[in-house]
Amino acid sequence: QSFLEGKQGQRIGSENLTLIDDPTIIRGMGSRYYDGDGISAKKLVIVENGILKNYYVDVYYGRKLGMNPTTGGSSNITFKTGTRSGAEMEADLDRGILVTSFIGGNANSTTGDYSLGISGWLIENGKRVQPVNEMNISGNFIELFENLSETGNDPYTYSSLRAPTLLFDGISFAGA
Repeated sequence: QSFLEGKQGQRIGSENLTLIDDPTIIRGMGSRYYDGDGISAKKLVIVENGILKNYYVDVYYGRKLGMNPTTGGSSNITFKTGTRSGAEMEADLDRGILVTSFIGGNANSTTGDYSLGISGWLIENGKRVQPVNEMNISGNFIELFENLSETGNDPYTYSSLRAPTLLFDGISFAGA
């Protein structure tokens, strides 16, 4: 069971959230011609403007659930990018945390709840003023992505998760 079960066609994030699985990106870390079930590689819109459009459905579960298979798993997950760089977004922050790395954590795929350790920087008046380490963020993924206020124009291309800088409002941090 998934926390996204029954949510196809429903809002699961802000209008700034668009996720596309694209196995056709040239030299992409997850690029392929076919998936493990022999399904031909093609772009798959997962979330568009915050609306869940498609699930990953392999051949086995497609038969079991009476759904058409899409693909057995992710390839290159791309975000629709915004217009500003991470540095420009950072310069406009009055106060916030720039997360630079994750230090373990866990997520519950049934409820969507998560708890993640992070490190990064405290931002005040657009400047990095103090490093932070061993902080924790926790919540629910749907609530997290409902609070996505902006995506940067700077996707990280050295991973199959090609995420740009993401700016969230209203996220609670704990720790020092």
